[in-house]
Amino acid sequence: MHADTAAAVTGAETAASSVVRLESVRKSFGDNLVLDEIDLEVAPRETLVVIGASGSGKSTLLRCINLLEPLDSGRIFFEGEEITRRGTNVSAVRQRIGIVFQQFNLFPHLKVIDNLTLAARRIRKQPRDRAEERARALLERVGLAEKAGQHPHQLSGGQQQRVAIARALMMEPHVMLFDEVTSALDPELVGEVLVVMRDLALGGMTMIVVTHEMQFAREVGDRVVFMDGGRIVEQGKPTDLLDNPKEERTRRFLRRTLQLEHSLEELTIEEGGVE
Repeated sequence: MHADTAAAVTGAETAASSVVRLESVRKSFGDNLVLDEIDLEVAPRETLVVIGASGSGKSTLLRCINLLEPLDSGRIFFEGEEITRRGTNVSAVRQRIGIVFQQFNLFPHLKVIDNLTLAARRIRKQPRDRAEERARALLERVGLAEKAGQHPHQLSGGQQQRVAIARALMMEPHVMLFDEVTSALDPELVGEVLVVMRDLALGGMTMIVVTHEMQFAREVGDRVVFMDGGRIVEQGKPTDLLDNPKEERTRRFLRRTLQLEHSLEELTIEEGGVE
């Protein structure tokens, strides 16, 4: 077999074996380079956790995968198909790649069940009874079966976020993206959302999770990626990266995170930030 043919076959096999693949992805906002030559693959049923300081490019990474942001250069493949090429059916891609944001983005004037069924009925043209049957099953799955007839303002923040997760699952996505979904919640409500995400992972959903919840990364993640300055600095198994990081930048980030979790006494404010 010729070398170029072998390379082509290898590339095709790689695309087929990964659900999501990014090749040399670059994204800027004006003069601010947010993603700098990102190469990343996510395997079927894998839970990939992305950590890093604010402004490191984590959220933009998810928005690019969901085609909410155009790339400056590079390519993104989903289930072996390049979705960043011209002519891609963006709506069809987004039905297969669900995303949940920090803000719940529920329609305040609609009941919970109507928040879930709206897209299925309008985009997929599902009959109301069929859509509502699936919606009730999903609400049961996230522990909110009794909230179907209520409006978002009648729910706690954690309940609203669980509704948002159920709504994303309505379109039967192949991949779920979570963008710091617990960051806006009161501390006592975080657990109920993380349990839903853990159960999704245990059920085999392919997931990319941007989070500051290190315990979730440790217990649920199959792999952790640390980003800084728009680049992937380090990645590996959760126990390896969190307990024995190879890069100094990773160690510094984790040291600050752990200090903030346990004590403020050892922290001092330096010119470059908190040390």
